[in-house]
Amino acid sequence: MSAPSSIGSISSGPSDLPEFPEGLSGSPTDAFGAKAPARVFIPARNEAASIGAVVAGCRKAGFSVTVIDDASSDTSALLARQAGAEVLPLDGPHHGKTSALRHALSRLPESTEWIFLLDGDGQHDPADLERFWDARSDADLVVGNRFSDAAHMPLLRRWTNRVMSAVLRRSGILDSQCGFRLVRRAWLGSWLPAGHHFEFESEMALVAAARPTRVVNLPIAATYALEKSRIVPLRDALNFLRCLFRHRP
Repeated sequence: MSAPSSIGSISSGPSDLPEFPEGLSGSPTDAFGAKAPARVFIPARNEAASIGAVVAGCRKAGFSVTVIDDASSDTSALLARQAGAEVLPLDGPHHGKTSALRHALSRLPESTEWIFLLDGDGQHDPADLERFWDARSDADLVVGNRFSDAAHMPLLRRWTNRVMSAVLRRSGILDSQCGFRLVRRAWLGSWLPAGHHFEFESEMALVAAARPTRVVNLPIAATYALEKSRIVPLRDALNFLRCLFRHRP
């Protein structure tokens, strides 16, 4: 295992990135007792069917929420605000999940010590936030593991995730493509992802493999409705290979 990367504050990023809304503090309510400042980040593009319930569930769990609205053409931003989220709007054209999260991380409030990451399509149950929070004591990363419920994953996604997770197994993350995770800000340091679309989880796994990282894999349900996958197989396979090349030993 290589020496740990330098730990610093999150860089401010390019000057033309949108700022966080005024008053964004990163501090949750005291739903579970005393805890360090944490914030939930949800990248969303045209998730009007689910985003309100996802945000409401996070707020019910006691956490502040930021929805990164990736140039949605529906009412995702409005519904997120109505449910209690701060919204970080990104103007069109479509940026992609990894780009959206890079925008958010580059503007991370200094008070934020823990970062929750969830998808906005309802695949991740906000009721699990408390389980993630309780598992954080000896972890730098708490990552959802859907393979204990793999029978409920679409077949193509199941085997794609298994192959990619096997390639990234040195990270210690069992389900490397799961977007439900809790990240210690001090471990993250100044890292920002380099990709655009669905590389984020793979990039973070490669960072975890390259530095001392305490990983907790937390079993979660594999929840899939009838939503259409936004993965573009050839494009995203090439992006995965680019990630491996960028992070080669």
